[in-house]
Amino acid sequence: MSAHASSATWRKVAGTEGPEYDTHPELALAAVLQLLSRFPARRSPALAQAIAGHFRVIGSDRRLSACVRDCAARLVAEWEAYAMLGDAGDAGDGGHDPRALH
Repeated sequence: MSAHASSATWRKVAGTEGPEYDTHPELALAAVLQLLSRFPARRSPALAQAIAGHFRVIGSDRRLSACVRDCAARLVAEWEAYAMLGDAGDAGDGGHDPRALH
């Protein structure tokens, strides 16, 4: 995938004009680290999908090292699954069952 395609992919993931990952691939890494740090507090399906999208961009950017690309590519499916779990259990309360005793 070309650098231009990586930026286009990011824009498609974000749905808006995003950072210029085609000239600064390290921005995608910085962004996904920030998103990951927010996930425990929010556990949002949209946030999980954004993380998966960033991992997809990172995994396809040939300017990054092979080990970083491979790791990111392996994490895409995991974060897409988190997004699906959130959608299935989202009742506006983070999936908490009000009948649970704990």
